[in-house]
Amino acid sequence: MITQTFHVGLTQVGGDDFTPLLHRLDDCFSFINSRPQYAEYAAYSLKCGQLRSRALSAVRSHVFDTLRGAVTQVRQMVREGGDNSNVTIAESALTSLTSVFYVKFRSAISCLRPIMDDMDTRARLSLASCSRREYAQVILDCRANYCEQRLTLILGITRKQIVEYSMRHPLLVFIRTGCAYLLQICRAERELFECAFPLEIGDGSSALWMVMEPLGSILHDAIRPQYILLNDFYTVAELVDVLSGEVLEEQVGRHGEAGTLMQPFVESLLADVRERLIFRAQAFIREEVGNYRPSADDLNYPGRLESPVESHSSSAAINIEIRPLGKKSEIDVNPLNSDKDFIDKKSNVTTFAHTKYNHRWFPPLEHTLSCLATLYRCLDARTFSGLAQEAVQLCSESIQAGSRAIMRQTGNLDGQLFAIKHLLVLREQIAPFEPDLAAYSIPVKELDFSHMRGQMRRMLAGELSLFSTSSDANALLVLAAKGAPRVVELTIDSRRDLERHLRMACEAYIMSVTRLIVEPMLSFITKVTAVRVSGTLDDALPICAAAFATPERLAEIVARVNDALISDLPACVAKMSLYLTGTTTREIIFNPIKSNIAEAHSQIAALLEAEYQPKAVHDIILKSPFELAKLMDAIVL
Repeated sequence: MITQTFHVGLTQVGGDDFTPLLHRLDDCFSFINSRPQYAEYAAYSLKCGQLRSRALSAVRSHVFDTLRGAVTQVRQMVREGGDNSNVTIAESALTSLTSVFYVKFRSAISCLRPIMDDMDTRARLSLASCSRREYAQVILDCRANYCEQRLTLILGITRKQIVEYSMRHPLLVFIRTGCAYLLQICRAERELFECAFPLEIGDGSSALWMVMEPLGSILHDAIRPQYILLNDFYTVAELVDVLSGEVLEEQVGRHGEAGTLMQPFVESLLADVRERLIFRAQAFIREEVGNYRPSADDLNYPGRLESPVESHSSSAAINIEIRPLGKKSEIDVNPLNSDKDFIDKKSNVTTFAHTKYNHRWFPPLEHTLSCLATLYRCLDARTFSGLAQEAVQLCSESIQAGSRAIMRQTGNLDGQLFAIKHLLVLREQIAPFEPDLAAYSIPVKELDFSHMRGQMRRMLAGELSLFSTSSDANALLVLAAKGAPRVVELTIDSRRDLERHLRMACEAYIMSVTRLIVEPMLSFITKVTAVRVSGTLDDALPICAAAFATPERLAEIVARVNDALISDLPACVAKMSLYLTGTTTREIIFNPIKSNIAEAHSQIAALLEAEYQPKAVHDIILKSPFELAKLMDAIVL
């Protein structure tokens, strides 16, 4: 009876008696397989297997014919509707299920759900593993045919709509609209798929991949040629911001299983755009920071500082903290008292990119800070760290090059203050990025030949000879055995280099101001020391006996220093106030200058007391420590 029933084929699959017959066949197959000791076991087992294969083939044929019939009906309605109907369908597919492509197709395939539910149940609950595999294979074949038939129906209309969006809208709007359109298709296709096939949670991506992968490729192929042509760094960064924020987090994230279907396509597109962003960021850093050629206006210091401040600029103080570090001082930036011109790294990319930080800043510094703030939002920490190390290093070098140019153009003090101001700003503004810079430092391997110096000295001294027969004295053998270069692994740390450059700039400025004020005294003390050490003057004679150290000459030196204290020192402080607006910053830099001036006066006072007559000391108007302190304290920082 079962053999005769299944021999009828396709017409029985949709009937009410098909499922009970299939269940009875499974029971018979299980009964036979559980009794291999029966004499006719092999024959009956083979016959049951053939009957089940015939039944499952009938299921496949029924599903395939139903799907082909549904596709034929939809195409017939499209042809009857004509071209105008086709355009209407394309435009309405963005917001709702159309009666032709979805509602009609749904009604044609809804009859498949009961039989596919039964196949799914048997694939999961069948006792024999071979039975489960056969039922599972039927489901996979039917799903694959569904995806194939469905794709032939919607591929053309989807491509037409996406191309229309790309021609109608600019790139950013096209990305938003195209992704929203594809998300609507994902949701509609999933709902349509569930009308014919059961889906478990999380199973939609693999089941519908054959449908959605070509559709996602259409969107990707439409977007890629446009962003590849973009050369503006900030525009590419805005694309990344839109894809990662608006599309991936907001649109895709809140649509559940439909968003899961689309997520791989958005992530692939986002990865490609990020690669483009990295390439353009490297070019931006190289062109606008490392190879930047400043104009005359860029180097117009202090003229740029004396011009009116723009309304959006701020003049908040940048303070540094100087701590003892051996014989030198280490300069650090206090982030609690910083300029507020730098826009927070979490601010909007577009607003940030097109807003000037401070019109008084050196352009490479502005470009560096804007680039870092933009990349921080768009890249992972490791990639950002590599680009940030390069940007900070090139920016520091550009600032130093600008400082040297200003020194040649205006003077040493302006060039040194220019370097201090911009290095302080750079050091303070990269403070939010320091954890990433420290966590992902860049290792570099170099060859070290320093150990070969000793062997070369031996060769020059004649200890090694090219013609010696001894292995310890032959130059070539010694160099071959001991002269191989060593591989040394270093770590690129732009923060450490920045600290060193900042410390050197501050120390150079402190010494320049000290020399400007008390250079005559320092030169006099140096000559006195040289005379005493060389013995050119009899030890029994006082130093005032030397021609350069007569009371009149020393009085002239002291008078020049007094004039400098009254005129040059306030001018230096005023110039420093123009560059460094933070009072604490100026005090920390000015304190070593005060100490150096006081030390020079104390040494001159000691020489006067030990080497000069009281009358000469009275005629030389050297300021006392109290007068000197009062004079320098009266200078307004």
